[in-house]
Amino acid sequence: MPFFTAWISWLACLRIIIVGLWQLGLTLILRPAEGGDEWYAFARRFLRVTSESDFARGDATESDDVTIFGWFGWAWGVCYAPIIQVLWLVKNWSEASGELLIVRGLSVSVVALPLTMDTRARYGKSMGECVGGRVSQWLFSLVTTASLVTLGVISTTELGVGIVRALPPSIRWVVIFPALFMVLWAWMSFQFVPPLDVPFSTTSSLHILGGFAMGCFAGGFVAAPSFAMMMRAAHAPGLSIPEYVKCQSISWWARAVTILP
Repeated sequence: MPFFTAWISWLACLRIIIVGLWQLGLTLILRPAEGGDEWYAFARRFLRVTSESDFARGDATESDDVTIFGWFGWAWGVCYAPIIQVLWLVKNWSEASGELLIVRGLSVSVVALPLTMDTRARYGKSMGECVGGRVSQWLFSLVTTASLVTLGVISTTELGVGIVRALPPSIRWVVIFPALFMVLWAWMSFQFVPPLDVPFSTTSSLHILGGFAMGCFAGGFVAAPSFAMMMRAAHAPGLSIPEYVKCQSISWWARAVTILP
């Protein structure tokens, strides 16, 4: 399962947008997006996905477990990541190189991908039980859905604009190949890793080692373009990060975007 997850972590923006739109449809009719049977009904009708295998979940089972680490993960992916990614894109839209946009698009996909596997509806249910009832549960689903769609749009935009800026017009036709891979990535991933409201199992050494392999594999795909771009960058002198942050002529939010990951 972890290695398969790493395999689909590259060019995952189509999967992110599809799951985000599915969750949006359920949210608009005031239903929490839990996955499982709801997803299979959608997938059979619109994606021609007939498999209901949870092979990629290993021995995971339905669970109501809500942990503090799960809340931290939700806050990072749903609350923090979309805000900082939007601010970065606004600040760097006109000056970012094509290579930099491609790298950013890949990294955004990796951040958003876990939200397409574990819907975390149980966290919304837990919030509703503590305060606000069904209203809190619906707001949780709405915020999660909005963030997922936002990250998907940002990733797609950065990849698309990055390719246009990075490639000369005469060879832009090569974008056909990653586009076909992206469709294949999404369709095959839905066969094996559907959106479910279940936590990943990390109870065995096999799952732990698999998670380590996933990090190496997925991180390599994101780090390799970043490293290549760094090696090609001009070695011209400029402001260091501390000097840039202290510059009073730059807006506070632009300085914040510079230092926040």
